[in-house]
Amino acid sequence: MKRLKDVLAADILRVTATITKSLKAAFLICGIVLLGCQNEFIVATTAVEEVMPTDVVVDSLVQPSETVQLDVLVVLDTSGSMSDNYEQVSRGVEILRGDIESITFDYQIAFINTSLKEPYFSGPYDIYSSAIDFLLAPWLLANDNLEHAFWSTYEFTTTTTEGLSFFREDSDKLIIFISDEDEQSIFTADTFHYWLQDEYVAVQHDTVSIVKIETSDCESGWTASIGEKYAELSAYYGKTSTDICSDWELALADSTFLTGPKDYIELSEIPVETSLTVYVDHVITEEWYYLPSTNIVYLDFIPMEGSLVEVGYVVYSE
Repeated sequence: MKRLKDVLAADILRVTATITKSLKAAFLICGIVLLGCQNEFIVATTAVEEVMPTDVVVDSLVQPSETVQLDVLVVLDTSGSMSDNYEQVSRGVEILRGDIESITFDYQIAFINTSLKEPYFSGPYDIYSSAIDFLLAPWLLANDNLEHAFWSTYEFTTTTTEGLSFFREDSDKLIIFISDEDEQSIFTADTFHYWLQDEYVAVQHDTVSIVKIETSDCESGWTASIGEKYAELSAYYGKTSTDICSDWELALADSTFLTGPKDYIELSEIPVETSLTVYVDHVITEEWYYLPSTNIVYLDFIPMEGSLVEVGYVVYSE
């Protein structure tokens, strides 16, 4: 990441120089026009060099491999304010199951709460489970008194009987966080991400955060806090959090590696177009195009499984 930013530093200088040169030319033309129209006047011109502050942004993705086995863990905030979200949670996971079955039938899904207050586990559910099983799953968990989702996931995975038996060694992992409060354990997003990377180094893994976001559609009376730590975690996976007040269940699979190979990257910010630089496995490629209307960089080819695709660009900072 640092290497790519160093490379893009040259683009910042180039863009800045272009802006300055354009401003100088504009003032010079203005002076010439005035001199031509009013010969009796001498117009002195001064080029004003306005240099706008810039930042470098790098968006990236790792091209997913085909999923053969999948373990899905739903880490659900079961505090009192979340009870009216249970139906949407059940519906979302049931829809997700249909998306998973278009890829593999070798999957299992489980739910835990964010405090490990017993009963903290429901599942596992698989191809033989009914829609009623998923409807009841959130209600089988005890009410949370803590929103310690990162800690709960870590403890469940490493210390509990259910966790040690649920996650299969060779299965890809998908962890879905759903909460109307920010994560409140001692884990930072950086520390938790580091642990996930180390724990699942041999398989694909992904996380999805369904929380309140800054631009949330939640009604003004909604008292939930913004899921800032979840947003930080999502950024490590090249994505943003999904708004809990949206119809997120309809597009849950689109937020994961379950969508199959990708030939595009949605940019997180609006770029200075002339600064866009695309790398595949650290090698610059010119086989791409950018559409401002979608703010997406499209590749002219499908990268191989496991390939790292990075798009670096300059943005004007406020």
